[in-house]
Amino acid sequence: MKGMVMSGMVVLSVLLGILAVTGMSWVTADEDGVEANYGLSEGEVSMGAIEITVDWSEACDEDDDDESCEAATAGTIGTIGLWIGIIMAAVFAAMMILPMAGIDAMDGMPEIAQKIISWGAGGMMLLGTIGWMIMMPELESEFGYGMSFFMAIIAGLLALGTPLMDMFVPADE
Repeated sequence: MKGMVMSGMVVLSVLLGILAVTGMSWVTADEDGVEANYGLSEGEVSMGAIEITVDWSEACDEDDDDESCEAATAGTIGTIGLWIGIIMAAVFAAMMILPMAGIDAMDGMPEIAQKIISWGAGGMMLLGTIGWMIMMPELESEFGYGMSFFMAIIAGLLALGTPLMDMFVPADE
């Protein structure tokens, strides 16, 4: 049962990580009919029927705007960290699920690699998210963190909780 719960935690972490990295609600604001959603690579502002989308990298190249350049850098850091964490979590899930199905394809992996993958999955997701948070330019007071940001944090915590569960929860007999 412990193995199934751990596998579920890692698979949920992968799914939440993918939703977070592709989501457009890392930073959100809604005031006076103007709704703004910022993702890792672009921002979207809608005022009723009018919708404006800004790609951070293109805005940095065209306007040489410091905030756009900082947002582009932050998005790149967050995206890289999350994708590395997602890939590691997927490999970690395969390391746990394949033996349950009787497939021993991952048995040849060194034990240190298994430890790095198990701890690195959540660590990279959280590192990418925190790196994004640090590098993102200062936002106005009406802006707040959105659902994609919180999904990334939860994905990283789930991935880190799995090896912790393996260490501290006794195995089923």
